[in-house]
Amino acid sequence: MPPFNWITFGEAKRELGVSLGSVDPNFFWEDAELGQYIIESLRVWNCLTAYWATPFTVNLNPPFTQNWFPANAAGSPRRQTLTDTDVYTLIEYHLQEPATGATWTGTDQFSIDDLKLACSRKRNEILQQAACNMVETAINITPLTSTIQIADLYLDVRRCRWVPAPNQGAPVTLQRGDSRTFQYFTPNYRQTNDNPLRWDVIGSPPLNITVDTLVNVPSQIQVFGMQGGADFDPGTGPLPLLIPDDWMWVLKFGALSDIISKEQEGRDIQRADYCMQRYEEGLKLMQHMPWLLQGFLNNVAVDTQPLAGADRFNYEWQSRSGAFPEIVVGGIDTFAVSPVPTLNTAVGMIVVGNAPIPTSDTDEIQVPRDVMTYILDEAQHLALFKMGGAEFQESIALHRSFVSGAMKQNARLGESGILASTIRPPVDRQEQAQSRYAMKE
Repeated sequence: MPPFNWITFGEAKRELGVSLGSVDPNFFWEDAELGQYIIESLRVWNCLTAYWATPFTVNLNPPFTQNWFPANAAGSPRRQTLTDTDVYTLIEYHLQEPATGATWTGTDQFSIDDLKLACSRKRNEILQQAACNMVETAINITPLTSTIQIADLYLDVRRCRWVPAPNQGAPVTLQRGDSRTFQYFTPNYRQTNDNPLRWDVIGSPPLNITVDTLVNVPSQIQVFGMQGGADFDPGTGPLPLLIPDDWMWVLKFGALSDIISKEQEGRDIQRADYCMQRYEEGLKLMQHMPWLLQGFLNNVAVDTQPLAGADRFNYEWQSRSGAFPEIVVGGIDTFAVSPVPTLNTAVGMIVVGNAPIPTSDTDEIQVPRDVMTYILDEAQHLALFKMGGAEFQESIALHRSFVSGAMKQNARLGESGILASTIRPPVDRQEQAQSRYAMKE
């Protein structure tokens, strides 16, 4: 039996319909549409509170062909299931157009190309700023050269590790520097044939990485960073979002802001500004809210360390058998293990799982009784977006009530444990160890 079984999805939709002014709201809101607003409210609640903490185990069996592992693959409570078609459908509801997903049967105010281009642009912004879709690529470096070229899919490089060919030396995790530090600390770096110690991306041409020596042995650079995705193409079928399911609303609001800002008859600056505010708030949350709460190796609790912290305080943890045991977090949904396992290892994690989503009217909504009020407030607010004008502006008070409820939930959880701020840190530990954006509002 599920933990909560006091209100069903169908009952919640009927209650939302009553809140909207009719026991039969289908003259303006479809039943499926009301369900989508309740589902989105559940997802946003999870983003604000990290409510659904879920245990999860990955069994790693050496030898490995990769250094990093996904925490969102099949069987994971964070499995990514949504596609661009899901976003199009929600946007179409908001625009009072037929919800046909990746096709367009609506008015001439908008088109499927508007939705496709806006979603593609905002998706790549999210991948960059929230450290989603982290990928490592091993690139050969030609002896007696100091530069390598990376693929144009890379949005940002977070780490470089030099790995020589067998019997040519030991791997080195390179320090991030720039051409000026090369000049100061390795003045003859353009004439030095040796193993590299530092890497630079800001003083190099686009899509190039420079190291601080002329590497004198066959070797590779392991480049770890965020990769973008190909543009969405509704004509070829749905494509994955590459962001966690519960954060899909951030992409939706970002795309909506672009769509209704265009110089055309669908232009609505007031609601576009609102969507941009929700988008920017969502990006900040994605940068700071935790996804991994605790880690275990073979059922022994270990620290969960950000990548920059592991490289700084557990140096070359990938090649030292005596490295501190810990789970290294490389971004949203990406992890590695220190030291690299030589035997089968069970990696246990308590993660912020996807919000449980009801699929039929008889499924129970998985929230306690006090939270349902806030869920319905947010769902009503989302439903009123399509009305615009005074009705929508007045509904913003419902959204504020929803956010206030989430803040109270977090405050209560913050007093419920001795080390609550360590389990649910208010600031992302990777951002603390290696900030990417110095300017803070």
